[in-house]
Amino acid sequence: MILGIETATDVCSTALVHHGNVVGEQSLTEKNVHAEKLLLLIDQLLHKSTLLKKQLDAVAVSIGPGSFTGLRIGLSTAKGLALALDIPLLAVPTLDAVAESYRRTTKKNGDAIFCAKIDAKRNEAYYAFYSIADDVRRVSEFSIALKADIAHDAQVRGAATDQPILCASSVALLAERRQKEFRVSDFSHIEPLYLRDFVTTTPKNK
Repeated sequence: MILGIETATDVCSTALVHHGNVVGEQSLTEKNVHAEKLLLLIDQLLHKSTLLKKQLDAVAVSIGPGSFTGLRIGLSTAKGLALALDIPLLAVPTLDAVAESYRRTTKKNGDAIFCAKIDAKRNEAYYAFYSIADDVRRVSEFSIALKADIAHDAQVRGAATDQPILCASSVALLAERRQKEFRVSDFSHIEPLYLRDFVTTTPKNK
């Protein structure tokens, strides 16, 4: 049983998957609730699924890019659970999970090219291109660029750009299929994937 955690965007989501099936999922879409609600969502999910934390085999977490604060909350929660339960931590790039959500929810005729995106503010987005078939395979680097430039690149590549809902079940399902790829060997060195430096701002005087 794998617990998935997704906090890279305004979506605060957690899910349980087992052998390719979604056992349960809990999600909220509100700003700035991750610190307050994530552990509550996990407890509610386990209760509804009649499971105990000790029955978990691994914790999969979305590691970015995305919200600086959300990523830190999700990763610290996942690390705490993995350490306390002595189970593997599986770190899944958020854009990979977006591509997995697309693969799960979109009907395709053969292989498809998909541009996974996450809003980065300032008219920019984090993005990467994927080949979508029975699995997802990234075919570009993780990058950040103006949304207009990404749209042009996607058009040139013939890539689909309609974005699916990002959810913890996609994080967990992808992690379950590719555990060796995403398993973290050293918890002390794992950090969120930010792609750009954190910039603090000073509120303007009224």
